[in-house]
Amino acid sequence: MKHLMIIVLALFTATIGQSQETLHSWDVSLNVGYMMPNNSTYKDFASSTFGVDAIWWFRGIDTSFWRSKKHYPFFGLKLSYAHIPNSVAGDRLGLTGQVRQQLFGLEHWEWSAGVGLSAYTKPRSLTGDTNNIFIGSLINCLIDLGITYRPTERFFLSARVLHTSNGMLMWPNMGLNYFQVDMGYTFGQRQPGSFPTNVGESKVPKKEFGIAISPGIVMSRDRDFEGYYFCYDLNLYYQKYVSPTFAFGGAVDLWYNTNDTKHLEREEGVYKIPLYVSAMAFAEFFWGPVSLKAGIGPNIVVSPQVTIPYYERLGVYYNFGNNYAGVAVNAHGGRVEFIEWTYGQRFPVW
Repeated sequence: MKHLMIIVLALFTATIGQSQETLHSWDVSLNVGYMMPNNSTYKDFASSTFGVDAIWWFRGIDTSFWRSKKHYPFFGLKLSYAHIPNSVAGDRLGLTGQVRQQLFGLEHWEWSAGVGLSAYTKPRSLTGDTNNIFIGSLINCLIDLGITYRPTERFFLSARVLHTSNGMLMWPNMGLNYFQVDMGYTFGQRQPGSFPTNVGESKVPKKEFGIAISPGIVMSRDRDFEGYYFCYDLNLYYQKYVSPTFAFGGAVDLWYNTNDTKHLEREEGVYKIPLYVSAMAFAEFFWGPVSLKAGIGPNIVVSPQVTIPYYERLGVYYNFGNNYAGVAVNAHGGRVEFIEWTYGQRFPVW
């Protein structure tokens, strides 16, 4: 998980470096809210919350196609803290990568989304508290969705929904949900004074082939084989560009999961080779050198240990030339199986 945080920070740092001219602003806000366990059976553990958030926003305004648009999104890094008086998991700390953009063209409204990591001060893995059936690990994922109203250039109000869990990488993992309101102030330059003119579309391929190699880390959920294992993925794909900022396509994944070799030793003859073959439909969205790729598809050949017939992938990548690198999570039916680090090569077809 520490490696994931380092990669996310590196991606955002590299993005800043790509801009010829960049706007910077800082949002600082106080928040109040309500925390509810992901399982309504344990609603007695619900609690009010209060804390502070700080976000560093940046936006490139160079002359490439997507950056010349008036409503090109801002990207940011957010530090958050929430004190939860009645939480058996303790207080929540968060670090997320953020994106924000104007909401439906409305002048004073914005939407925002973020994903990153959270840490609790009293996770079960450290305290051994048997009452904590929600957060078993120190490091967890953090998903952050919000709508912001800015009546003036500096003052803003936000309504947010957040979720934290560890994707079943460590038990327990029921997860916690938050409903939060922020009131804050913006420092720095939030909007450019003028925009580039006479900017044509950047030259992008109409289609491309690609190949990527992705080693990943797996945490076994079989009590007989506890611990971490590695999974290796070879991804072959084809995609078509609709615009410089959007493409869609299909991919084939070939996986080798070392955790399955343990099952082979125990259940000889049940599963001949620890090889997965999967297919996926996906879409990729580009913001300058950063892209977000999301897809879903069926498992064609898979270990009998995996009972869900489809899988999902969500990844963030940094593109340099025809190469790219990044990090992604893979899941079966929303249940995270492993985290993968990717290096890939694009082969444009003009």
